[in-house]
Amino acid sequence: MATAPTRDYYEVLGVAREASADELKAAYRKLAMQHHPDRNPDDPEAERRFKEVSEAYHVLGDAERRAQYDRFGRMQPGQVPDFIDVSEMFDSVLGDLLSNFAPFGRSKRAVGRDLRVDVELSLVEAAKGVEKTVEFDRQCACDRCGGRGAEPGSASDPCPACAGKGEVRYQQGVFRLARACARCEGRGVIPRTQCTKCSGAGLVKKSERLVVTFPPGVEDATVRQVRGYGDASRMTGAAGDLELLVKIQAHPLFTRDGADLLCTVPVSFPQAALGGMIEVPTLEGRVKMRLPPGTQPGHQLKLRSKGMPRFGGYGAGDQVVTIQVEVPTELSEPQRALVQRLAESMNEEVHPQRKTFLEKLRDLFG
Repeated sequence: MATAPTRDYYEVLGVAREASADELKAAYRKLAMQHHPDRNPDDPEAERRFKEVSEAYHVLGDAERRAQYDRFGRMQPGQVPDFIDVSEMFDSVLGDLLSNFAPFGRSKRAVGRDLRVDVELSLVEAAKGVEKTVEFDRQCACDRCGGRGAEPGSASDPCPACAGKGEVRYQQGVFRLARACARCEGRGVIPRTQCTKCSGAGLVKKSERLVVTFPPGVEDATVRQVRGYGDASRMTGAAGDLELLVKIQAHPLFTRDGADLLCTVPVSFPQAALGGMIEVPTLEGRVKMRLPPGTQPGHQLKLRSKGMPRFGGYGAGDQVVTIQVEVPTELSEPQRALVQRLAESMNEEVHPQRKTFLEKLRDLFG
């Protein structure tokens, strides 16, 4: 017999005690999909959580059992059966929502594995939008046998391992579960003569070329999904999806911050002190920009709407220009003399930044 749970059934499903039948079903549907072992192959705890929510719904989803549980806070002997057929309960509650899971009935539409292909774009391509030809290999239904795995004209026999059902049911604790038959791979039949082209697999490798458009402003790590271009299923021939992962290459001058572009422009000390017009690079070419007199290192200027197009929105970001004042590392004698004369002429002046610094020194050291 099933033992009392360590957690309250309502707590397991995450619902209030006055939850309606529809609310209970919705909570179970969400948690069952989240914790299903087929969706969590690397998580050994997923199956335990799946069984826990299944048992909770088995009790609370039935009006009589729920009333018994609400009255006593636990199930009386015989109220929870020795075996709970999770597969049937799963089918009846989830319907077509999990039609991609072949182990829960032959009528469900099994689909093949999704594929992922990385697509590299330059920053300019990402800004303007671009068409890219994507090449990849995928598994498709064999055109000789139509995906049956049998040589044309030959017969197939019911699979002896699953008696033609395409699935094998087994018991684990108080639960009965179902898995796709490993012998026939969920097809329910074994061909008497294997197809000479696919060796009975029902699938063959095929090279594909797709022209895909990426819109202006596309962002790094964006995934573009192309339906039906993944691997085909051995069971039904239905294909999964192709996922195109965008990777934007580093640019020698620009870095991206959302829709804004950042760049650093070096200027000489005389330019920073006197101001004037400087050349600034943009993705569309060089432009002139006015540098204010007395520009300090790290000062930022903006070029409005010279950034990236806003992905999925309107307009464009800005280009943020950070000024880097270059200090010469080598001076000729005449240049050194000029700098020395400038330093002597400025010796009596105390500029705002230096004044603030001197005041802090006096506060610290007296």
